[in-house]
Amino acid sequence: MRKLVKTGLTHAVLLSGLLATQFALAQDKTVKDGVFTAAQVSSGQVVYDNSCKTCHNMRFYRDTLKSWDKQPLVFLWETIMGTMPADNPGSLALADYTNVIAYILSENGFPAGEETLDPDNGMADISIIAP
Repeated sequence: MRKLVKTGLTHAVLLSGLLATQFALAQDKTVKDGVFTAAQVSSGQVVYDNSCKTCHNMRFYRDTLKSWDKQPLVFLWETIMGTMPADNPGSLALADYTNVIAYILSENGFPAGEETLDPDNGMADISIIAP
């Protein structure tokens, strides 16, 4: 019985160490790591031109990104989704909000990559870095 407890405890310690390592690695991912695709940028530009550009220029978004420095990207996505467009918040498709984020990041010098930006899959683990 004592051996089972010791073995179980060893496994628990190893598992918690593994989870802590995975959490630390996830937290190290930033908008500098190619977290969206070029296709999302293209789609996001269309949405931005039609729904965002009349009120917000890229300087606005540069300042916005600075104010969200070191915060999870999903927080910014949720804020934009819940408040924009100002005359009809939440009226865009979820993919449109995500693609606009990709476009904003691209326009602020962050690179596209092979990974698709997805609020339901990993966006909470991506930190914003001020441009």
